[in-house]
Amino acid sequence: MLTDRVAQLRREEDEALTGEAFQGETAERLDLCDLEFTDVLFQKCRFVDCRFCASSFYRVKFENCDFSNCSFTDSRWKDCVLTGCKGMGADFRASHWRGCRMEECALPMANFAQTLWHDCGWKSCDLRQSLWMECKLDKWTAAKCDLAGVSFFRTPLKGLDLSTCDIDGITVSETFSELRGLAVGAHQTVELIRLLGVRVEN
Repeated sequence: MLTDRVAQLRREEDEALTGEAFQGETAERLDLCDLEFTDVLFQKCRFVDCRFCASSFYRVKFENCDFSNCSFTDSRWKDCVLTGCKGMGADFRASHWRGCRMEECALPMANFAQTLWHDCGWKSCDLRQSLWMECKLDKWTAAKCDLAGVSFFRTPLKGLDLSTCDIDGITVSETFSELRGLAVGAHQTVELIRLLGVRVEN
């Protein structure tokens, strides 16, 4: 079990978990901070009040897992895949992501403030009311995602294409500088005009 393996790692003062698979497990209030996960599979696992602070994930897969309200602050992710996962209210502040893919995940109200992204993609994900403040989105893509109510405060969106996403109610700074260079669809322009304070008459 994951709880036993983590306890063993702590006893042996080992920080690496490599090439293992965990299925259908529930972990509660587990301290997983400062660990390195490499080629690990988590399938249908549930994490309750667990902490992954400053942990590293390399080629890790999370499939149909629930890590709602868990903390991943200062974590590092590379070549990971998350599919069908739930992470409502999860805290990813100051995490770094490279070459990762997220599909059909639900992370409403998650905190991604001050995160760094390179060559990562979201597809068909629920990110409603999540926080993306002061982020760097390099080769970051989102397709058919729900971004309603998302805060992009001080996060430049130049070069991004959100034309297939729901962007109703997004928030940015008073200067609207975050929106420069953003690609949207014609059906989204009314929402952006309202954001600028312009009233649209029918």
